[in-house]
Formats: sequence, structure tokens, C-alpha cells
Amino acid sequence: MRFMERVGNTEVKQGEAAVFWLGQAGFLIKTAKGKQIVIDPYFSDCVERLIPEEGLGFKRLMPPVCGAEELDPDVLIISHEHNDHFDVDAIGALVKEKTAVYTNCQVAEEMERMGFDRSRIHVMKKGLPVELEEFRIVPVDCDHGELAPEALGFVLDFGFSRLYYAGDTALTADRLKTPLEMKPEVAILPINGAFGNLDGAEAAKYAGMLECKVCIPCHFWTFPLHHGDPQQIIDRIAEEAPECELVLLCQGEMYHMRPFA
Repeated sequence: MRFMERVGNTEVKQGEAAVFWLGQAGFLIKTAKGKQIVIDPYFSDCVERLIPEEGLGFKRLMPPVCGAEELDPDVLIISHEHNDHFDVDAIGALVKEKTAVYTNCQVAEEMERMGFDRSRIHVMKKGLPVELEEFRIVPVDCDHGELAPEALGFVLDFGFSRLYYAGDTALTADRLKTPLEMKPEVAILPINGAFGNLDGAEAAKYAGMLECKVCIPCHFWTFPLHHGDPQQIIDRIAEEAPECELVLLCQGEMYHMRPFA
């Protein structure tokens, strides 16, 4: 069955959400009302195209789960301007007439230069929640260093549970104060261990600090230069976060998010 057929056939009841991994740092969340929330989708080969000096270092190793044009986002969230999160070659196919984009100022400015309607692009500010129909977005700080100083993480609060998308970040506790205080039940964490990001062992430690119930690793096995070893978090999660379930998804696979007792 094709990926978008599986998404369409997935039943999501009230008080639930279906979380699909698109590969790299991308996710699609289907809500009870059938809405699509798409986060940092990477569908093209634009990173390799834009950084040819790295040769095969940014060659795409895993194919996309579907074509960008097959997605139909109601909400598109882009954490920062790096092209494995802001796919400039696929953005035109991703943004449909109904799509509302929520992002940082750098991505908003670039999309405006590309000719997108600025009124449909909403700039998120750290600490200022965005109220939407079925959930709210709480933009939070992350530490992606000088590579992207305005990069964002965010917590999606569905009422029945909170999902934390850390974005690209190092384990810098004072920069991660808000998610640590919010104690989200589900945490999506990078494990590539390159360009300032958490590796698997650090992600396990961070999951313990967050006291989350579920940890979903991402941001690995797309490019040679990104590294990422899931075995690190497999080996460390029981010690660092004994109350946390590790959910290791393959591309296109789903985690069914429900209320926690």
C-alpha cells in the first residue's frame, strides 16, 4: 500500500493522533478531524545540490516515502532554515492553497522572496503559544549554535497529550528550560550526533531529563555526513530513562499517540 493510502486509511479517534515518520527530521501528524500537520519534510535532493563541495557527504541515501505533491498539509511547521528541514526544491509542491505555514523569521523571509503569499506564513516567537483548532504550538528554544541561532523547537499540545519536537539541538540545559519544565509525554529527538546535534547517548539522557513516556529518534541515515547510530540510544535508554518507551520507527511507519494514564 502506498504511503498516503496508509495515512488516509488510518483511523484516528477523538483524543488520539497518528504520528508518521517521513524520514530525516520530517513527520506527518494526522488528527481526529483528519487534518495533516507536517513538520520539516525533506523530499528532494536539494542539500546535495546546494552543497556540491561535500561530494557524496550529502547524497540522499533513503528515498522519500512519497512525492511532495502527494501531501496535503493543513499546517506546515518548519523549525529553521537549513535545507534538510526547509526543502526549497519541494516547498512549492508542499504548500497547497489551504496550507498555513508556521516557522521562524529566516524561513518566512526566504519564502516571501520565493513568491509565497506572506499572509499565509506565520512567524513563531519563542515562548508565545499559537492557538489552532485542535492543538496549540508552543515554540521553544533549542541550541543549534551559530549554524542557525533562530532555530526553533516546539511542543504540540493536543490537550490529551503533548508532543515535543526538539528540532536540531545540543544538550544545553539552560537553553532547553521550557520543554524540561513542560514535561511532554512524547519527545522526538535528533540522534545524528553531527553539526551540534544530540547523538543517541545524549538523546537517551535528555529523554530521562524530560521524564517523557515515549521517545522517537529521528535525523539519521539520510546523509553520510549526518552519521547517527540508533544502537546508541537502544543501549542507553533503559539506564538514562527507565520509564520511557523507545519507539524506533522506519520511514513511513506510524506511532499511535493516545492519552497516558
